[in-house]
Amino acid sequence: MDKKINIPKIFFSFLAASFLMWLLINLSKKYTTTLTYSVEFLALPQDKILQETPVQKINVEVMGSGFNLFAANFSRKKLPLDLSKLKKKSKTDFYLLTADQKAKIQEKISSLEIVNIVEDSIYFKLGTLATKKVPVIPKLNLAYKLGYGTEKVTIEPDSISISGPELQLKKIKSITTKNLNLEDVSENITTKLAIEMSEEVSNIRVSHESVEVSVLIDEFTEGNFDIPIRIINIPKEIGLNTFPKKVKVTYKVGLKNYQKITEDLFHVVCDYNKTKENELTYLIPELKKEPELTSSVRISPQKIDFLIQK
Repeated sequence: MDKKINIPKIFFSFLAASFLMWLLINLSKKYTTTLTYSVEFLALPQDKILQETPVQKINVEVMGSGFNLFAANFSRKKLPLDLSKLKKKSKTDFYLLTADQKAKIQEKISSLEIVNIVEDSIYFKLGTLATKKVPVIPKLNLAYKLGYGTEKVTIEPDSISISGPELQLKKIKSITTKNLNLEDVSENITTKLAIEMSEEVSNIRVSHESVEVSVLIDEFTEGNFDIPIRIINIPKEIGLNTFPKKVKVTYKVGLKNYQKITEDLFHVVCDYNKTKENELTYLIPELKKEPELTSSVRISPQKIDFLIQK
């Protein structure tokens, strides 16, 4: 029969006290370790702006008691970096020596002693605040009822001012709106669309947060004309007879503007040089002029036979 061993409670008390004493002795000793701190940038010169996001964390080798190191792991402060002490490398490239920041950083973590800052330099790309005007492009995804289409799109304002870092502005040629998705469209649309703040323009300020977009919708019909062909770049010593002498130009136009479209608004040209350069046996008709009110313009036939007369 197993005998039950009774351990006096005082034993556990002595064990806990011994562990606590050991822990206090070890935590009171000094240790050296490397801690990672987030940083905040202060005193950026007023005429400068960050072109790119710099490093957000630095590693600092510190020495302190176990108590203080333990506490530092739970209350990791942001370290201030004074950008008024930036040194210039080129027109846009600057750097900061972390050794020059040691006193300020030491004030922030006064319970620990800084042994070394691992990153000896932090690099910055700076520029001046610039402004420019760019066109606004609406993102329209419209599905029309059969026979309908867009006659005209207007935007108010059609361009806006943007300001931000010079390098970023140079890359931006236009700015877009949020998507407008509509189905079975047969009536005019007027709506406000927010400017799309994509990742590309995340650091850019815009003069307008939205624009008004108006889409004029019309019922469309098809029209056509037989347009005479004009031949260009024919050598003086030869003459050309074409078959046919006219092509059919077919187009779509809004019903409201149907009567405004006339034959003389279309010009069709065949370039003899292109035929010769590409060693073709036919001419290719090209539409050189068409009315703004038309869409989906096509030419038939797309190959013109010819005979040379010398």
